[in-house]
Amino acid sequence: MTFREYQEQARRTQNPALSPRQRTEHATWLLSSEVGEVCGIFQKTHQGHELNLPALRKEIGDVLWGLGELCDVFDWDMGAIAEENIAKLRKRYPEGFSAEHSLHRAKGDV
Repeated sequence: MTFREYQEQARRTQNPALSPRQRTEHATWLLSSEVGEVCGIFQKTHQGHELNLPALRKEIGDVLWGLGELCDVFDWDMGAIAEENIAKLRKRYPEGFSAEHSLHRAKGDV
């Protein structure tokens, strides 16, 4: 499945009654809470629990859903954003990750 296909399929479960501002708020709050759930899965490993990989996959899917909703608010294609991110990383780390490049980024490199 491509990001475009995912975004189109996930869009049908967004609340169409929300305004663009409400959709933005919903998506950002959802992202925050779902990333918290991802963290909680790892936090439990410090209490003796095994890493729950099936739950982790589901929570990562929920994060993806929130990203899709936020992209939809701005009419952005998730695939295009993924491509832009890879281009940024290739520019920042032309030979792959290096601590030197990470510590000494070009001005404006975010």
